[in-house]
Amino acid sequence: MNSPAVFRRVLIATFVVYLAVVAALTIVPTHLARIRSADPNHINIIPLGYSFKCYRTARDEDPRLTSFCLRNTLGNIALLLPFGLMLPLLTTRRQSLKRVLLLALFVSLTIETIQFGLRFVGNPRAVDIDDVLLNTLGACLGFLIYLAMRTPRSRAVARP
Repeated sequence: MNSPAVFRRVLIATFVVYLAVVAALTIVPTHLARIRSADPNHINIIPLGYSFKCYRTARDEDPRLTSFCLRNTLGNIALLLPFGLMLPLLTTRRQSLKRVLLLALFVSLTIETIQFGLRFVGNPRAVDIDDVLLNTLGACLGFLIYLAMRTPRSRAVARP
């Protein structure tokens, strides 16, 4: 087997494991879910409403909350960053920012929709439009990292 074929198989396996980890972190109920969420009854449909409120509360009332707000923001960005980085490596059909953005938006909306639905069977996950926005931003950043890492030769071969 040649080296590109081995690389592709390893990349596909890595991507599948990554998606399983994303599902485990966001959908599968765990005893840690209540710890990770500031309020397990939290549902936010106002874009960036909760994020701004979190930082304002941390600034005005409880500076210890800043750490949670920062972890939540950076964690949501980091969650789909590998998605945006690996997707264009897996297929040439996904080598545009628009496609990565739309697929990441779909994946993130799917996660939040599942989290919302599972609330009715006792899953304590928070549901937040901010997560969708930050996840999608993370995937877009991952894609920009992919673009920055491409060699000049590969840029000529694969046009975004």
